Amino acid sequence: MNTAVTVNARVVRDFYAALGRGDLEAARGALTPDSVLHVPGRSANTGDYEGRDAVIGFVADASAATGGTLTLTVHRVLADDEQAVALATYTATRPGVDVPLENNLAHVMTMRDGLIAESWLHSRDQYEVDEFWGARPAGA
Repeated sequence: MNTAVTVNARVVRDFYAALGRGDLEAARGALTPDSVLHVPGRSANTGDYEGRDAVIGFVADASAATGGTLTLTVHRVLADDEQAVALATYTATRPGVDVPLENNLAHVMTMRDGLIAESWLHSRDQYEVDEFWGARPAGA
């Protein structure tokens, strides 16, 4: 197996392992300084997050909004020398939201120099995800 493929798969697994431990500094280290995360949908947390701090801020805000109930399970990581995909499920509850969220997603990443440079989240049911996270504030 190509060394870049092995490195890219390991970086993605380590990124998710760090998120699972709540080690946001280790997760931050898996991102390029100019990393961009694209979050689809029409909820309060959708949009483009540019830079390591913004990407990690997105994760920290999601964890805080769920009262720390957000959990991630990675089922498989697929990688080549330029791209990686994590097939994962995340679950969470939120105060004031009656229905917990269980979302299967494909996290598609462009890798650069063994780090995550750009990524897109693709959810199983975007409507369910948007309802769980709540409406985007007016003017946002």
